Amino acid sequence: MKESFQIEKPTSDIDIVTAIIKYIVLGITLFLASWIAIPLLISQNRPYRLNKTFEILFSNPLMSSILISVLVIGFLIYRSWKKYRVGEVYKIYFDDMKQKLIVNTVNTANNKEKVNVYSYSDITYKLNQVTDPLFGYQRILQISEENKNVHSINIDRTAWCRNEHLEELIEKIKIGHNTA
Repeated sequence: MKESFQIEKPTSDIDIVTAIIKYIVLGITLFLASWIAIPLLISQNRPYRLNKTFEILFSNPLMSSILISVLVIGFLIYRSWKKYRVGEVYKIYFDDMKQKLIVNTVNTANNKEKVNVYSYSDITYKLNQVTDPLFGYQRILQISEENKNVHSINIDRTAWCRNEHLEELIEKIKIGHNTA
């Protein structure tokens, strides 16, 4: 039996200039926030340790700034690279005859499509239900190949929440194809 679940292909309206401005603002914000947060987190709410932490940071301001900057820039580059490499899932196709799962993704940075084919015997599914004070209830579907996470779909924060056959997909994953 062949079964297909899909949403409309995600697109991004962010051009390169907007992305650069976004990451500059995020970088500056994280840099300034880390200068405030690091001493407070290290002190572990003990005021007598706060002075020693500040003393270490302020006695080496150049090295502290370079370290914090490298960490912030590295974090932003890692997030951008991960998003660029993986893409967003817009179609899941179960081919029971060939025992294959076909996942179509699109890279929202350059609109390139990629077709990923996985054997049923190599993949596992995990449906996490998370409650977050900021975003509320979320269902996150993780598709793993040989215990390595290859796709993660936040159902409630993407267009997947509007899919007419979403409950069928969740049931198919929970019952029919879950090898975990």
